[in-house]
Amino acid sequence: MDENKTNAAQTNAQAPVRPQKVRRVGRFAFALLLIGAGILLLVQQFVPQFDLLSIVRFAPALLIVLGIEMLVYSSKPDVTVKFDWLSVLGCGFILCIVGGASLVPLVWGYVNPARDYARNNYSTQLQDQIYQALNADTDLKARVNNLYVNVWFNHTDSGSYTLQDVDDVDLNVELSTYTYTDANAFAADCYRITQLVQQSGVPVDQFQFDSSNISNATGNRYTLNFLSSFFEGLTPEQLAQRVNCYYEYEGNGYSTVEERNDAVRAILRERITEEYLESHDGEYSPEEYLAAEVEQQLQATFPMEFPATPESAAS
Repeated sequence: MDENKTNAAQTNAQAPVRPQKVRRVGRFAFALLLIGAGILLLVQQFVPQFDLLSIVRFAPALLIVLGIEMLVYSSKPDVTVKFDWLSVLGCGFILCIVGGASLVPLVWGYVNPARDYARNNYSTQLQDQIYQALNADTDLKARVNNLYVNVWFNHTDSGSYTLQDVDDVDLNVELSTYTYTDANAFAADCYRITQLVQQSGVPVDQFQFDSSNISNATGNRYTLNFLSSFFEGLTPEQLAQRVNCYYEYEGNGYSTVEERNDAVRAILRERITEEYLESHDGEYSPEEYLAAEVEQQLQATFPMEFPATPESAAS
């Protein structure tokens, strides 16, 4: 009896332990991704209209595959689950390659030399047509310092470099610098130019007008931007309500005339004081002289805003 127990114990002790299998999560996903990436890149090469970017958006599905691997392997008691980090890194690398390839057509649409040449060619042609349209009012044309047209291709047809309805055409017009007495006068010229352009048939979508682009300048600057569809039915007076006015002095802009004049008075006061000190051996100028000189120089700087009076004309 004791002998039988001893033999049974020895048999149990000698029974080999069944080794557990090691499963590395990530290998299946990596292999699946390699196959899918190769197929997609081949399709992109031979099918020009294929939108690879729309497929790349489903890249998070790879996480689902990894999760399924984890669940399948973890459910088996004789399996040890480990992450194959090399495969996971490989998945990330492949995704970067496919993602970059999906962006190539998009980037090429912006840097395509043939597309840029077509845009520039259209811009030059439309610019010439607008200048010809302005021949109907040569006085107005003389007040145009510069104008240029920007053409933007929004259509995605590969190899199509013709202007279509979905594309945008912007007209930028720089009018005579600091020659307009008020916003109504500026808007009247903008209104007339827009009329002539539309009558000529040039397909401008947005108009942008500016009375100055000079840096460190002094004067009243007017700007006006509007869509061609907004212009329909408006009068010049109504259009003038959209004019933005900037009151500039030596490159600094102010929202109102009063704000600008106060700032200019402070600047002139400081300059006149320094000049008086230098010319009078450090002696400060009388307040009456300083105030009068400031106002005189302010009026000389903005003569259109300070009409001459009989007293000032006589002096």
